Amino acid sequence: MFANILRLGIKELRSLFADRMLLAVIAWAFTIGIYAAATGMSQELHNAPIAFVDLDRSPLSAQLADAFGAPYFQPPRTMSLSEMDLALDRGEISFAVVLPEHFQRDYGNGARPSIQVNIDATNMSQSFIGAGYIQSILTQELNYRSHSEEAASPSPWLPGCASIPTSPGCGSVA
Repeated sequence: MFANILRLGIKELRSLFADRMLLAVIAWAFTIGIYAAATGMSQELHNAPIAFVDLDRSPLSAQLADAFGAPYFQPPRTMSLSEMDLALDRGEISFAVVLPEHFQRDYGNGARPSIQVNIDATNMSQSFIGAGYIQSILTQELNYRSHSEEAASPSPWLPGCASIPTSPGCGSVA
């Protein structure tokens, strides 16, 4: 039984070494093919073109736009909604962030206004990665702003009042 398997294995190896094309394909698949796949497709976002449609034109919206830059994004371009649609269709930008009117006012009043992110998903892996980066950057900037405003503003608690600002006799803080 072992002798038959040995003879069959030797026969297959002779056939393999006789077929030069098959040897070339095997050599390519286990060397150059693996190297090309490993180095050819980046899983990092690098210098992606991004645009901002700033309908608010406030200091907060300018701060959010300034948070985007190298190495993940190119410096953001400011454009109108119609320009954004054209730029996405032409492939000039990969991401567009739309900040609504009265964004800073609404955010300052405690509301959570929506931010629209438009993505050219022709390169799906890059668009998913970029969407995550955009969400992370916006969240970090807004959280930083919230925490720095709390630290810079005087405490809303009045001396001698309970921990709830609407305690009787203490008035309310809006």
